[in-house]
Amino acid sequence: MSRVLLADDDTAFRDALQTLLADAGHEVTTAGNGLEAVSAALAATPEAIVSDVHMPILDGPDAVSMLRAIPRFRDVSVILMSGDEAGAGIVAEGFLHKPFNPGVLLDALASLSARTRSESASALPMSHDAACVAGVACETGMTGVTSARANRQHQRVARAFELVAEQERRIAGLERRGVQTALAIDLYEAMVCSVATLTRFERITVDPLFSAPR
Repeated sequence: MSRVLLADDDTAFRDALQTLLADAGHEVTTAGNGLEAVSAALAATPEAIVSDVHMPILDGPDAVSMLRAIPRFRDVSVILMSGDEAGAGIVAEGFLHKPFNPGVLLDALASLSARTRSESASALPMSHDAACVAGVACETGMTGVTSARANRQHQRVARAFELVAEQERRIAGLERRGVQTALAIDLYEAMVCSVATLTRFERITVDPLFSAPR
């Protein structure tokens, strides 16, 4: 079984799924919106995220994008849920259209867990010669892998910057309509701090010498 972060703003639905997952042996952490999901993930480091798409404060896909910008979450498995059809550009390993048979969720998590174990087993260390043949440990291969990893991380951090800009525009729109923006501003400030941290992570991960004493 696995550590699962369950995020949904419907309390009754979330409680029902939490009971289902816990009874199946999963270790479940819950969140009521996207911002809570980000905070909960940082504390619990889930192996899988099951999230509603549309939630207050921060939508599920945006929360996932912010988390995947952090190196330790870049490969986390994600299952999204919604009463709407899956939108273009939403990246997830699974999508469940509400309402759905709860057993489908359990099957999806079991499948993701099995795939993760299989990938981990196939990633066992190889000898230097074998790795060079595979193109992953010789000098040119490592350069390619490092470059690809750096590019993916840069794209995730860039998306985090986009989310901050979107939130800034959202606040401006709320202010023009005379809507209270205190909560939106709190989220914006948290996102700015998060992006600064993500940028630091990116530099350290791409170039470990960045964090070494000068």
